[in-house]
Order: sequence, then structure tokens, then C-alpha cells
Amino acid sequence: MRILIVEDDLLGMKYLRSILEPFGQCVMAVNGKEAVQAYCLAVEESAPFDLIFMDIMMPEMNGLDALERIREFELYNAHRIPRGVLAVMATATSDSQDVVRAYCCCSAFAYLVKPIQAPDVERIMERIAQELSLQPL
Repeated sequence: MRILIVEDDLLGMKYLRSILEPFGQCVMAVNGKEAVQAYCLAVEESAPFDLIFMDIMMPEMNGLDALERIREFELYNAHRIPRGVLAVMATATSDSQDVVRAYCCCSAFAYLVKPIQAPDVERIMERIAQELSLQPL
């Protein structure tokens, strides 16, 4: 599994990487703009990400805007992408508008409120493993 971790806080990024590394290859980005670039490049190199773990509140471009751009890219490149990337959004706020936008507009797979706990991530990863095994490649 290829995982893109997008987090502007270095400690948060290292923490997520320590939890997610057993599940697959992790690539890091520090903001939404880098995330979009990394995602598009991975598709162009025929090595798309299976999962994005993305913070919402970041400089340059927030996580929701980045995920919307990724979804647009997927739409226009559907012939090159076997399936849309699964996205887990994380934030320190529990703004209901962010939750609605994440699920309804951005097709997020899951939403976590910080501080992120390893058991919560592991439960999500179990659901993701089931989802990926059910989807055709």
C-alpha cells in the first residue's frame, strides 16, 4: 500500500508515519499544495497512492482544498487511475462544516479529530484493508 501523509507539524508527521509504516510505503508532504503535486506525480509515474492521511488546517493550501483538487484530477484522469484514493482527514477542530465538506464534497473515507490516537488509526486501517480488498484493481 502506498500512503501519502500530509501534515505541517513535524512531530505529528513523524507520529503518523510511525503508526502507518507497518501498513505500507509512506511519502510525506507538508501542505496541501505539495500533496496535490505528489499525488499527480505518483499517477503520472504509474504508482498512485492508495491512501492519503491529510491534515485540514495547513499553510499554502488546506487539506480540504487539496482533496478537492485531487478529486478533480482523478475525474479528468479516470482512464489512468484504477480507483480514487481513499482519504482520511484529520484536524484539531471539530467544525461541523469541515466534516460535511470532507464527506460530501471531497468523498473522504474517514475523519479524525486530533489528538490522533494509534488505536483509532488502526481501526481505520482495518476498514481500509477491507475496502481495498473489495474493490477491483
